[in-house]
Amino acid sequence: MTHLSNQFWTDPRMPYVETRRACMSRICYKAHSHPTFSIGAVDSGKSYFSSYLHTNMEISAGTVVSIPAYLEHSCNPLPNQTWSYQMMHLELNWVKQFFEETVAESFGSQIPELKPEIIHHPKIYQHFSHLNTMLFDSERTILEKEQLLIETLNQIIFPSLQLKYLNDKKNSTNLLSKLLEILLQHDDFISLEQLSRYGGISRYAIIRLFKKNFGLTPHAFQLNMRVNQARELLKKGKAIIHIAYDLGFVDQRHFYRVFKSLTGISPKDYQQHFSRNFIQE
Repeated sequence: MTHLSNQFWTDPRMPYVETRRACMSRICYKAHSHPTFSIGAVDSGKSYFSSYLHTNMEISAGTVVSIPAYLEHSCNPLPNQTWSYQMMHLELNWVKQFFEETVAESFGSQIPELKPEIIHHPKIYQHFSHLNTMLFDSERTILEKEQLLIETLNQIIFPSLQLKYLNDKKNSTNLLSKLLEILLQHDDFISLEQLSRYGGISRYAIIRLFKKNFGLTPHAFQLNMRVNQARELLKKGKAIIHIAYDLGFVDQRHFYRVFKSLTGISPKDYQQHFSRNFIQE
């Protein structure tokens, strides 16, 4: 995929939003999650949306998908076909504050709380597409972009969401929170045996706990977490070789392979997109 068919936008003055446009893509992603509240839309072609917390289904042009934070999912083109799409990531604490100000809902845990939603509504798709076009427009001021983002979310997108909460998981929340804190405190990857000792339950129970709540095995969860951390470091211009080492990857090649399998783009290309955006804006 060339740079022209895969574009990113963000701005340090609006650090709570990142958006992406991909055109005629054949790239397939492994199951992954984001620490953000994400909104996607299909522009052309067809894709297969999959998540352990949603019925797997085919989606097509004009479909909008909301993906809550930390929720496992994948969205890939049908075999031997291409598709074009948009994807917006909103920082979770910013969304939490936004919801509390507007719809009196509150969420923001590192453990999935909401179900994904698939929306078939031309008006919502049109407004979301217009918002993305404005964000990518270098002629628009940052104030115009911020205002349109808030208006579109408040008036169009968020009111359309049903906000279906997952089943109560209080029994596992405390243990998961403890294990997540341990994972965040360590620079290296934590083995299944170590997690078992920290959690006080068997290795098999650890696997079930992660798969039930995140849809990912403990190791896949850690890889996904490291890639999300790497995205932020790449935006800041940190050297790729240092990121790979600091985040516990075997080497730079290992980091490259994992990053591309979960994001659809190489670390170098990802970093270059944001370098250009910061210069242009």
